[in-house]
Amino acid sequence: MEILLISIVIGIIPALIAHSKGRSFFAWWIYGALLFIIAFVHSLVIRKDVKAEEKDMIAFDGMKKCPFCAEMIKSEAIKCKHCGSDLTGNNPNLDLKKSDEDYLKEARRKAGINE
Repeated sequence: MEILLISIVIGIIPALIAHSKGRSFFAWWIYGALLFIIAFVHSLVIRKDVKAEEKDMIAFDGMKKCPFCAEMIKSEAIKCKHCGSDLTGNNPNLDLKKSDEDYLKEARRKAGINE
């Protein structure tokens, strides 16, 4: 009985580590209670789950992704802190649906090449 209680309590350690990396606390708690040594090492070497963290930030922290650079920014932001893009929609030069030819024409114009 004592071993069962100790394993339940000690299973919290890998669960907390894995939870801080975006994994399921309950699943890792069970894993840690059953196979503590393996679960502990495994929880230390796993990578962060970036997609799960982004979903949490969008759902709970009031964040959104910049449509230009895909970095996380505050929902109230009017300018991206990562790429400096205007997020208000008042940019008249903004054309999100440029074709390859449009990009080539713009690059040639900026380079001073006339064809």
